[in-house]
Amino acid sequence: MPRNSLKVAALGLFTFLLLGMGECGVKKTKRLPPERILPLQTATLEELVARLEEQAEAVTTINAVTELVPTTGSAYSGVIEQYHDVRAFVLARRRAGNAGDPGAASGPRQQIRLIGQAPVVRKNIFDMVADEETFHIFIPPRNKFIEGRNNLTRRSKKPIENLRPQHLFEAVFPAAPWPNTPHLLEENEFAGQRYYAVSEIVLADSGRMTLHRKWWFERSRLELVRVQRFDSEGHLIADVHYGDWRETAGGVPYPYEIELVRPQEDYRLKLLIKELTLNQPIEEKKFHLERPAGVELVRLVEEPEAEPEVVPEEPR
Repeated sequence: MPRNSLKVAALGLFTFLLLGMGECGVKKTKRLPPERILPLQTATLEELVARLEEQAEAVTTINAVTELVPTTGSAYSGVIEQYHDVRAFVLARRRAGNAGDPGAASGPRQQIRLIGQAPVVRKNIFDMVADEETFHIFIPPRNKFIEGRNNLTRRSKKPIENLRPQHLFEAVFPAAPWPNTPHLLEENEFAGQRYYAVSEIVLADSGRMTLHRKWWFERSRLELVRVQRFDSEGHLIADVHYGDWRETAGGVPYPYEIELVRPQEDYRLKLLIKELTLNQPIEEKKFHLERPAGVELVRLVEEPEAEPEVVPEEPR
């Protein structure tokens, strides 16, 4: 066979193989039915801020039965890692307005109580209560009663002593942006999802502008899916993810899946809400927690190198 014919035959075979491989490698596209296609919604910065303000004002009390799902090795694991089905009762309330707002009235504005129970026997494995100033935690399996102030920044070497009920308060009550504070709007896209992000900019003690909080909205439903909070140095303090938004009996939407991430304390905790009642009165006594007789009292103090102060039980 002439050399030119061989070249033509080889080129034809090569082309045939490429076409065959291309056909084999073609991906089949699965099209969603029209009713499942969710068009992207649009919103302005003002509209998104108004949504956050409306949500914050719509919920004043929470009474919920939840399932707790901790991450192994987290600060919470020292209490509940040995259990696979931790039921928790959450009681929380806040006064109208935005906690943390520089222009807000003085005095306690928030209270929360979280009681965790072991599976089957349903015995309490922790009982935590906090307001804006202090927190108290009773750990029956450890026979300890821990107390301290919310502005405590010292990290204990014992994970169980890093529990803070007020962290959960921040998660169950998504806060609205501060008034008279600069906010920015941006669009984001990752993992096939599109988002709006509202950033809150504040003036730090150093005099420079810093990112304080960031709210994320999923574009197809304009639902709040994430809230981040940062310190003045840009460190991520809290990262809360929201999902499974439902309309409650009172017509107020609320997320039935909440995941709290605290990078500085090195723990993650997910709440799956099973029962929920919003905006019903909660008695003041529900937010009081007394140390039982015979239980060791541990006071956490702001001394970085010091161990927690263990207080002997007082005669009763």
